[in-house]
Amino acid sequence: FVAIWLKILWQHQVASKSPFAAMAWQQLVWWLAVARFASSHGGSLQPECLEYLSRKGLNSTDALKGKLEQCTPNQAKQEPYAPNPASAFPGVTDTTDLSCRYGHPSYYGPTGGTCCGWKPHFNWVVATCDPNEVQQESNFCKSLPPCVSSKGKDYCGAKINYVAAYQYNGSHFVMMDDSTSGRKTSAGVEGSYAEGTGWEEEKKDFTWRSGDWTSKYAPWGDGPSGPRGGTPPAMMWVLSAESFYYGAFYLLSQLTLNLEGKAITEGFAAGTNCWNWEIDPVEGTKGWFPPNSSLPGNVNQLYATNDAAVSGCMPVTYLASQANGLRRNFSQPPQFREYCEQNPTAAGCQPWVEDVMWSGGVLGSQRFENYADQPYVFAVVVDYRGYWIYRWIPDATTGETGWPGVGRHGADRVLVKRPRAVADVGGLATDVKGDVPEAVILQPSVPPEAACLRASIEAVNFQFGADALGAMAAQLGEYQPGGALEGAQNWWAHFADTEQYQNYPLSIAGVPMHNLQARYDCNEEANFAGDCKVNSDRALAASTSQSEAALSAKTTQNASIDPGRTNRRLRSSVDSASATYV
Repeated sequence: FVAIWLKILWQHQVASKSPFAAMAWQQLVWWLAVARFASSHGGSLQPECLEYLSRKGLNSTDALKGKLEQCTPNQAKQEPYAPNPASAFPGVTDTTDLSCRYGHPSYYGPTGGTCCGWKPHFNWVVATCDPNEVQQESNFCKSLPPCVSSKGKDYCGAKINYVAAYQYNGSHFVMMDDSTSGRKTSAGVEGSYAEGTGWEEEKKDFTWRSGDWTSKYAPWGDGPSGPRGGTPPAMMWVLSAESFYYGAFYLLSQLTLNLEGKAITEGFAAGTNCWNWEIDPVEGTKGWFPPNSSLPGNVNQLYATNDAAVSGCMPVTYLASQANGLRRNFSQPPQFREYCEQNPTAAGCQPWVEDVMWSGGVLGSQRFENYADQPYVFAVVVDYRGYWIYRWIPDATTGETGWPGVGRHGADRVLVKRPRAVADVGGLATDVKGDVPEAVILQPSVPPEAACLRASIEAVNFQFGADALGAMAAQLGEYQPGGALEGAQNWWAHFADTEQYQNYPLSIAGVPMHNLQARYDCNEEANFAGDCKVNSDRALAASTSQSEAALSAKTTQNASIDPGRTNRRLRSSVDSASATYV
């Protein structure tokens, strides 16, 4: 019916000798071809993905697929390290159909078969500057205040009570014992740094391969029999510390954790660590820069970043303007449309006027100032809406936080799906000061329609072409083995909305850089101290251009320390930077 209507419309244009007749005919042919293709599949392409094909001059997903290279997995090489796709928890996604075969250089070459086809299983890493019998110093820990790495009464580094990992089952978050470090009981997990229990008792069992950080800890094991990690429909991790003045709490794929962990005992037999996905909710920045460089903030302002390594099957936003396709109207993330309609000049709502970095890093505002010897509890949730990063100062008397069942010295085995809404205004604008009692930062997700919009302003390449193809595979239901677009994935499509969003302002995703009006008196080696606090007069001192140059040097250093790690905290498309808003 639609085709007949379009044909009549075109005939009318021809009869009227409209100058747009030829263009109308081309559009008619293209739409018919796409409609014919979509009707032959189980689902249908949505407007942004249809627009992507039109914009790129492609008449089908097969044409897009033909521009990309699909990797070939080597099951024999990957199996000893890959986690079990099936879960023991009811309501948890079996990841068998979610193999990723597009979108990252590590999937190709002599060792690519180990990485190609990996699945969405993720877990935590804790990194500190504490010396160990193998390593005394590292790139992230050089020239820091002595209290960060020197144990003793003045120690101000990572004083951890416990770390807990949770899998969402469709209604609640359930603790994963093999990925939880603390004293586990039938009720949950416990730990007290002061008493030497919890983390201090168990951290040796989580020792992981160090390198850019002096000491690292993570859950790892033997492939299918080891930790499964967190998977869709959602997952969560909690870190409680008496002090987290400097350190890192970040997430990697379970495959990478297993490969790097087994390298401790077996050597680097696989030849790769498949470091093709990373999110850093809380990370010190000393290792981002060459020696004697100024940091983007004080040494104890720890940053959140999601673009250090991007897989191609779980795209990220980068800039707000890019996430909105360089258009002069706000559409992504959709849960903020009503807010931006009511507050059109609020941070992030008009990125064509003033842009905001939503992926964090040195060009973003997503950071936590952590005081020395101040207890904090962090929680990180990954769900359909994105990466949610919470921080609370636990109640001095009860130890409670804003998340029922999560406390200073313990967490319940089963948790409700979200905390109470963060209300403190100091915790709703990303640049979180050390004394703010509660805070939330969001790094927005990029589900299928958002992925096609985000990719539409980029070249059809290994990353953004794969993002678009994965989005279309999800919409058509053709991503699984045997599907027409097998291995093209948008993993965001398989996550559930755990309702973390509670009518927050868009500033929880970031604010313009000029808002970071802080005079930094602890951001150089000459003035590092163990009691840094941002001054209240708020006069800007850091230079973005200096940070960019320093970060470029950091990328090279990290690549040599962690084979396979691609650090891309400054990633923004040349195409996008030079494009015109439409």
